[in-house]
Amino acid sequence: MNTLKSQKGVGLIEIVVAMLVFAVGIVAALRTLPESNTATSRARNITIATNLAQEQVERLMGSPFTSAVLAAGAHTDPGNPLERHFTRSWNVVDNSPLSGMKQVAVTVSFNSGSADSSVTLSTLITSRR
Repeated sequence: MNTLKSQKGVGLIEIVVAMLVFAVGIVAALRTLPESNTATSRARNITIATNLAQEQVERLMGSPFTSAVLAAGAHTDPGNPLERHFTRSWNVVDNSPLSGMKQVAVTVSFNSGSADSSVTLSTLITSRR
């Protein structure tokens, strides 16, 4: 009978195979780290940009309808860059989609290597409050 108790040790081939399997696992894990780091940074930037845009939308919705920040045209945040590398701007269109309404689109951009390096939130503001 050949049992585990009768074996005197682990052979060199088993050790080499175990080290090879371990090395392949480590290399695979190390190759995914830069990709996951990039994805995490991208997600963090999109989240911060969305929060900054929402903050500005809420601020604009609380402004008087005739306020200068709601005048038709393009506006930039005087505090740019925000959080070190975010740029916030907004565009106001009068009487859109109906008379007595303003369509406001707030865009927050950030430096990134990807195409989706900005977030835009839109809202409608009415003169009837």
